Amino acid sequence: MAALAAVFAVAFIWGESWSLPPVRTGEIPAFRYVNSGWIAPSHARAAGAFSEELRAFVIVSQDELEDFEGMYVSKVSRGNATTLGRIDFEASVLIAAYYVWRLVRGDPLTIEDVQSRGKTAVVKLELSDDPQGREYPYMYAPMTMVAVDRTLFPEGEPVEFSFLLNGEPTLTLTATPN
Repeated sequence: MAALAAVFAVAFIWGESWSLPPVRTGEIPAFRYVNSGWIAPSHARAAGAFSEELRAFVIVSQDELEDFEGMYVSKVSRGNATTLGRIDFEASVLIAAYYVWRLVRGDPLTIEDVQSRGKTAVVKLELSDDPQGREYPYMYAPMTMVAVDRTLFPEGEPVEFSFLLNGEPTLTLTATPN
């Protein structure tokens, strides 16, 4: 407690401001968290036990979401599955990714940022080499999913989504957010 008081005293003496940066009104966040966890993909045998590969998806309709959900045989979720039932595809696009294979521990795969500029979008993902948490005895692929406001993309035109994993270009997909 004394150390914390000393830090604030030094900041006061130097005239430093310890406030949070101002929030700009009217700014729309680039994405919102929907779901994360781990999945056992139905193609697991084809992937092989020592594969390391990012699989990414841009989901623009309820049918595509159902196709995505049909791609795995089981799921351990960190989020509410009912959130997926409330996605308004007229207003949102889902971006999902999973990584084959990592030991199931913590929450190692996250979408850090989504940037859109016209007909291109960049999705920045981070895969932690040292995730914290209890290790599970099963091979699952860490999965993450976010919703992006559809108004960030040109209506009815194909958009090229580039996925960066830990800063490195990994794959590119094209989707048309109607």
